[in-house]
Amino acid sequence: MEATTKMTQCDIVLWHLQNVGTLTRAQAMFEHGIVELPARIVELKKLGYNITSEKGHSTNRFGKIHFNIYKLED
Repeated sequence: MEATTKMTQCDIVLWHLQNVGTLTRAQAMFEHGIVELPARIVELKKLGYNITSEKGHSTNRFGKIHFNIYKLED
């Protein structure tokens, strides 16, 4: 992609899924500045991309937290 071409948030999410593999809401926010990842996932699904999610969990200072991990399927 040319340096002068501006990528949309959907382009960035799709690039990440294709090149990194998985994406969480926290990653999208901190790495790409995308706050509403679930909305971008819905938009990509409407365009025909097969994106699945699985539940992840971790622990922070408040206890156990749950989140979605998104993946682009073949």
